[in-house]
Amino acid sequence: MELLQIILIISLIILIISLTVVSLYSIFVLKDLKDTLQDAKVIVKTGKTVASSLVIPLTAFMGLAGGISKGIKAVKSISSLFEEEEDDYDDEEEI
Repeated sequence: MELLQIILIISLIILIISLTVVSLYSIFVLKDLKDTLQDAKVIVKTGKTVASSLVIPLTAFMGLAGGISKGIKAVKSISSLFEEEEDDYDDEEEI
Protein backbone atom coordinates (compact mmCIF):
# COMPACT_ATOMS: atom_id res chain seq x y z
CA MET A 1 0.00 0.00 0.00
CA GLU A 2 1.12 3.39 -0.70
CA LEU A 3 1.56 6.01 1.96
CA LEU A 4 -1.21 8.16 0.45
CA GLN A 5 -3.75 5.34 0.77
CA ILE A 6 -2.80 4.76 4.40
CA ILE A 7 -3.18 8.49 5.17
CA LEU A 8 -6.56 8.58 3.42
CA ILE A 9 -7.81 5.53 5.31
CA ILE A 10 -6.66 6.97 8.65
CA SER A 11 -8.27 10.32 7.78
CA LEU A 12 -11.50 8.56 6.84
CA ILE A 13 -11.52 6.61 10.12
CA ILE A 14 -10.93 9.82 12.13
CA LEU A 15 -13.67 11.57 10.17
CA ILE A 16 -16.15 8.73 10.80
CA ILE A 17 -15.32 8.68 14.52
CA SER A 18 -15.69 12.47 14.71
CA LEU A 19 -19.03 12.41 12.93
CA THR A 20 -20.25 9.63 15.22
CA VAL A 21 -19.26 11.61 18.32
CA VAL A 22 -20.90 14.79 16.98
CA SER A 23 -24.07 12.84 16.11
CA LEU A 24 -24.29 11.29 19.57
CA TYR A 25 -23.68 14.66 21.19
CA SER A 26 -26.43 16.20 19.02
CA ILE A 27 -28.83 13.43 20.08
CA PHE A 28 -28.12 14.11 23.76
CA VAL A 29 -28.53 17.86 23.27
CA LEU A 30 -31.86 17.35 21.51
CA LYS A 31 -33.02 15.03 24.30
CA ASP A 32 -32.14 17.65 26.92
CA LEU A 33 -33.90 20.30 24.84
CA LYS A 34 -37.01 18.12 24.70
CA ASP A 35 -36.98 17.70 28.49
CA THR A 36 -36.51 21.44 28.97
CA LEU A 37 -39.41 22.22 26.64
CA GLN A 38 -41.64 19.76 28.48
CA ASP A 39 -40.76 21.47 31.77
CA ALA A 40 -41.49 24.85 30.19
CA LYS A 41 -44.84 23.50 29.00
CA VAL A 42 -45.72 22.46 32.55
CA ILE A 43 -44.69 25.89 33.86
CA VAL A 44 -46.79 27.68 31.24
CA LYS A 45 -49.77 25.45 32.00
CA THR A 46 -49.38 26.19 35.73
CA GLY A 47 -49.12 29.91 35.02
CA LYS A 48 -52.24 29.75 32.88
CA THR A 49 -54.11 27.97 35.68
CA VAL A 50 -52.98 30.54 38.25
CA ALA A 51 -53.88 33.42 35.96
CA SER A 52 -57.34 32.03 35.25
CA SER A 53 -57.93 31.39 38.95
CA LEU A 54 -57.10 35.05 39.60
CA VAL A 55 -59.12 36.43 36.70
CA ILE A 56 -62.43 34.83 37.71
CA PRO A 57 -62.58 36.38 41.21
CA LEU A 58 -61.27 39.70 39.91
CA THR A 59 -63.98 39.75 37.26
CA ALA A 60 -66.62 39.05 39.91
CA PHE A 61 -65.14 41.75 42.16
CA MET A 62 -65.12 44.27 39.31
CA GLY A 63 -68.76 43.44 38.57
CA LEU A 64 -69.59 43.97 42.23
CA ALA A 65 -67.66 47.24 42.31
CA GLY A 66 -69.43 48.37 39.14
CA GLY A 67 -72.80 47.55 40.68
CA ILE A 68 -71.95 49.44 43.86
CA SER A 69 -70.79 52.41 41.80
CA LYS A 70 -74.01 52.46 39.81
CA GLY A 71 -76.02 52.16 43.03
CA ILE A 72 -74.18 55.12 44.58
CA LYS A 73 -74.78 57.19 41.44
CA ALA A 74 -78.49 56.27 41.54
CA VAL A 75 -78.75 57.26 45.22
CA LYS A 76 -76.97 60.57 44.52
CA SER A 77 -79.25 61.36 41.59
CA ILE A 78 -82.35 60.54 43.65
CA SER A 79 -81.10 62.60 46.59
CA SER A 80 -80.29 65.51 44.26
CA LEU A 81 -83.91 65.39 43.02
CA PHE A 82 -85.21 65.67 46.60
CA GLU A 83 -82.77 68.52 47.32
CA GLU A 84 -84.04 70.42 44.26
CA GLU A 85 -87.64 69.95 45.42
CA GLU A 86 -86.74 71.27 48.89
CA ASP A 87 -85.06 74.29 47.28
CA ASP A 88 -88.23 74.91 45.25
CA TYR A 89 -90.36 74.80 48.43
CA ASP A 90 -87.98 77.20 50.19
CA ASP A 91 -88.22 79.65 47.29
CA GLU A 92 -92.04 79.53 47.35
CA GLU A 93 -92.19 80.21 51.10
CA GLU A 94 -90.03 83.33 50.76
CA ILE A 95 -92.38 84.91 48.26
